[in-house]
Amino acid sequence: MEHTDRNEDEEHVSDETHQEKHNGCAKTTADPFYVRLLFTPLDFVSMAFLSITLVPIRMVAAFIALTLAWAVSCIGLTNIDQTVPVSGWRKPLQWISCFLGRICCRCCGFSVTITGTQVPKSVAPVLVVAPHSSFFDALAIFWTGLPFIVNREENKNLLFIGKCVQFAQAIFVSRERRESREECKEEIKRRVNSTQPWKQFMIYPEGTTSNRKALMSFKPGGFLPGKPVQPVLIRYHLKHDTVSWTWDQPHGFIACFMYTMCQLRNKVELEFLPPYEPSEPEQMDPVLFASNVRREMSDALGVPLCDMSYEDIKNEYSKKKKQ
Repeated sequence: MEHTDRNEDEEHVSDETHQEKHNGCAKTTADPFYVRLLFTPLDFVSMAFLSITLVPIRMVAAFIALTLAWAVSCIGLTNIDQTVPVSGWRKPLQWISCFLGRICCRCCGFSVTITGTQVPKSVAPVLVVAPHSSFFDALAIFWTGLPFIVNREENKNLLFIGKCVQFAQAIFVSRERRESREECKEEIKRRVNSTQPWKQFMIYPEGTTSNRKALMSFKPGGFLPGKPVQPVLIRYHLKHDTVSWTWDQPHGFIACFMYTMCQLRNKVELEFLPPYEPSEPEQMDPVLFASNVRREMSDALGVPLCDMSYEDIKNEYSKKKKQ
């Protein structure tokens, strides 16, 4: 893939979209952190009906699948060495865990379609997934063969899910501790550059969630190895955006989960873009590498860029809560 013609100029802001720069974010009439669900009376009737007919069946099936995945993961974690890739008898257990993860997603009503082709690790060892808008985005993990990911340290001991994430050989990091972040970066580089048969590395580089109306800043962690990456776009095709879980919305995690469960079908598309091979300057500069990949993904999505980082957003909305 050639990159010699890439334009490094700043993004032009169109008058037609009424955009204006505010706190580093190209804001449009659609705030990237604003979510309000406007259900009609018919929507409420439909959700009420599904909540007493289909949802109980879905929840029982999902609980059984999650319990089985937890049990399989507990077995696989017995005397495991997490410094090397899973092998031997543990390998089939990982595939079973991945299959059960897909069942859980289908029990939430998700119907997943694939556009494009996922390339093997030998071509692109890193999968870059965006836009990140929900905990439901984890479904990409199960439809890409259970690549290893970076996860928050506090998720390590979550009931049921924690063991599954550990068995998937995630790298755990504490955002609050600098030494933990540095260790995470070194482990990413070690695995991606290793000759051992590690799976592909999947990263959600925005590090925070939005409503998919803009693409947030990319953290450079997944670009540090300087290896080719394959961008993966998540597109939700929904009547109501029940999946977004972001900064400015009146409903929380439970409502987000239940509203989604009460939909008959939740269509989601995973689009694999062509692999992006970094130039020499990009290999030496992960920030430049991340920025250029982000721009290509933004163009493919048809959404503007928002240069606010997780820290910027957290500070801004913390101030708003205090007011």
